[in-house]
Formats: sequence, structure tokens, C-alpha cells
Amino acid sequence: MSGKDATGDKKQGTLVLFRHGQTEYNSRGLFTGLVDSPLTEKGEEQGREAGRRLQGFVFDKAYSSSLSRAFNTAALALAASGCNDHLKKPDGTWDITVDDAVIEADAGDFAGRRHSDDPLVLSWPRGYDISPPNGESDRDMVARVKKFYDEELVPRLERGETLLVSCHSGIMKAFEIATGLKPEPGHDIWSTRNGVPNATPVVYEYEDGRIKREYRIDGPAGPGR
Repeated sequence: MSGKDATGDKKQGTLVLFRHGQTEYNSRGLFTGLVDSPLTEKGEEQGREAGRRLQGFVFDKAYSSSLSRAFNTAALALAASGCNDHLKKPDGTWDITVDDAVIEADAGDFAGRRHSDDPLVLSWPRGYDISPPNGESDRDMVARVKKFYDEELVPRLERGETLLVSCHSGIMKAFEIATGLKPEPGHDIWSTRNGVPNATPVVYEYEDGRIKREYRIDGPAGPGR
């Protein structure tokens, strides 16, 4: 696929990613994994703020994991953006495609345990191929994200579409690897996820299906910031 239209012009695609807003588990410093912890009031406001930061981004398609914290953050952001009502269904709900390829990594027995002082968490070995007990390894998480990226997102980006993905801290890290922005690490990535802020958009700009620019929107902005 050439990535050019009939006139030979280059196609400019855009991928916007963000982690969900703050949840009850986040506020308590707990591993969440597949637990469907709801957004706090602060998390809901973070979702609306993400939308205000994305004013001017008109999305062709929006995706979310099946966990409510990601879906509801996407819905709040789309509403607050003020320019994406074309993604509403006839009944007024948001047409957001749910895909478990971008669900958070399964934290297994770590779910509900504190990051900072739980004995099991602190004693467990860490590595890219090592999963939490009864959970999912970073390598397996990255593999499913890469498949989704290659098969679902890249063809659309090559056509010049603008896409939104509302996901999780681990998935944000996985996208960095799946897109080729960072190599596979020799160590684990789950221990660095606290560095992914809630509901802060990260923008990947594409030209002919290749990333040309990547940036984070920390304040009011729009396309081209």
C-alpha cells in the first residue's frame, strides 16, 4: 500500500492515546489489572480535561478497552472536545469500539495489593518475561498490542485517518514498543507505569504510515502543537 492518494499527495494520519482518568484503586495506590475499578470524581474531570486539550482533533474512529474506566474516560473526552458528535449513535451514546487487545495487563494475584509496601509485590522477581503470579507478562501484553496496532490501526493511519485509543498505563508503555519508538526492554516495564499520567493525551503524527512526530499535550492545545 503506497499511502498516497490519487494525486500523489502524502497521507497524514494521527494516533492519539491516553490512559484513563484516576480510579478508586489508583487513589489508594493499588494494583488494578483487570479489576473494573470506577473513575473517581477527579478521574471524571480528568477525562473532560483531556477532551478540552483535544479540541480541534476530529476523530474518524475511537477505541477503548472493555473496562469502564477507559470507556468512560473516552466518552467524557469526546463530549468535552466539542467536535466529535459525528461519533454518536442515533440513541446519543458514543460509538466507541471496545477491544480487549488494549485492556490492561492481568495483574493476577497482585490485583488489589499496594504497589509500595505489599510483601508479595516487593519480593516478586521482575523481568520482561516474568508475569505476576497468575497474571500476564509484559512480553505477552506487548505482543497483543502490536498485533492490534499492525492489523487494525496502521492500515487506517496509512489512509490518513485520525484515531483515538483510551487505554491503561501498561498499554501506553506497550504502544511505545509496538510502534517502534522504543526497543523491547531487558527489564520489566510494569514497575515504571507510575510515570504515565492519567488522561494526558499523547499524539503520534504519521506520514505515509510512519511516525514523524510524537508529543504529549499537558495543557490546552490542538492539532499541530
